[in-house]
Amino acid sequence: MKKNLLLYILLGFLIIMNGFFLVRHFGNIGNKRPDNIRPSNFIAKELQFDEKQMKQFKKLNTEHRKEIRILLDDIRKSKDDMFGLLTAQNVSDQLIDSITTIVANKNKKKEIATFKFFRAVNEICNEEQTERFSLILKDALHQRGPDNQDGPPPGGRGPESGPPPPPGP
Repeated sequence: MKKNLLLYILLGFLIIMNGFFLVRHFGNIGNKRPDNIRPSNFIAKELQFDEKQMKQFKKLNTEHRKEIRILLDDIRKSKDDMFGLLTAQNVSDQLIDSITTIVANKNKKKEIATFKFFRAVNEICNEEQTERFSLILKDALHQRGPDNQDGPPPGGRGPESGPPPPPGP
């Protein structure tokens, strides 16, 4: 009898814990994500835009997203075209060079559009917001990369540094 009682208590505990984990895991499925998830909403929240600024910001953000989406689609198409040539028998270096130049120019346009977007956001800020915005951008630009690694050392690899180390296992 005592063995069964212990078994029932353990079984009840496991059922309650499973229920807790299921509710915790599946309980948020129907809920909408909070608005502060997106980087643009983070900026608006951190800068504490008033209603007029928020309207301007939303308009800028919508236009910027459309422009970037078009550029990203163009970049993807150009890369698809280039890698579609992998199976071709005769592909000239000049053709590959021209396609990569097109991709680089589109990336350049994307970077310019992003700069102009941030500049326009800066223009709708008041003095206090401008200072805060500057700090946010500096923090974003100096964040560590994937796997918490910094970028290359300042100055890059010089000729005196020798060949790179062999790849690790």
